[in-house]
Amino acid sequence: MQILDPNTQQNASTASTLQIPRMIPLKQVMHYTALSSTTIYEMVNKKSDRYDPTFPVQVKLSKGRVAWVESEVADWIESKMADRIH
Repeated sequence: MQILDPNTQQNASTASTLQIPRMIPLKQVMHYTALSSTTIYEMVNKKSDRYDPTFPVQVKLSKGRVAWVESEVADWIESKMADRIH
């Protein structure tokens, strides 16, 4: 394992190439999308009438804890905004 020293140029370039996805909880997904938790879970449930295959699926982080990838939620919102133009 490499230890990064923020004072060296090589380490700075290595650190800047590392892109860790930001995980957001359900409450934040609800805030960003203006959807309820029930609607969100129905949109990811293939058996639901509200199923939306374009909606981001949650990531299981641990037993009883899930989150969504922030960039995927943002992409979904942007696609909805683009759809209104057509």
